[in-house]
Amino acid sequence: MTIEKEKVIYRRAGIDDVSTLVDLRVRFLNELYNHPEDAETAVIRKSLQDYFVKAIPSKEFIAWMAEYEAKIIGTGGMVVWQIPARYGGVETGKLGYLLNFYTIPEARRKGICTRLLNELIDEAKSLGLKYLHLRSSEDGINIYRKAGFAEPHQTELRLKL
Repeated sequence: MTIEKEKVIYRRAGIDDVSTLVDLRVRFLNELYNHPEDAETAVIRKSLQDYFVKAIPSKEFIAWMAEYEAKIIGTGGMVVWQIPARYGGVETGKLGYLLNFYTIPEARRKGICTRLLNELIDEAKSLGLKYLHLRSSEDGINIYRKAGFAEPHQTELRLKL
């Protein structure tokens, strides 16, 4: 498939796009973890379906999609969450977490992810968010750095339970 960049349509995802969001998220995860479709994938699909059905209408999750010739070729999402307020630009406690950036292989390196990222940055600004967070794959790190993302000053730790 040859993608003509000027014919790509960018739009915000709605509730009617849930099945596509689930499919592309699973494709992303399977590619990232080199994981085959299996019983665990079915559990993840169900969990994603339930999450998107709840989180899209409540605006806890905002997604943008790239469409070409009536086919979704890329997506990116943002979870809007809240912590107790603090100094340093988080007086409202609202933050954004970017994830789910995926472009189908034949549409990569055409600026699609960058455009989806910019749309979500604009969404975050319109919501009054002051910070966005994300975890990046090796393939995506330069896109985020070019957009101004940097490593945090404080190390974030996690505990697997």
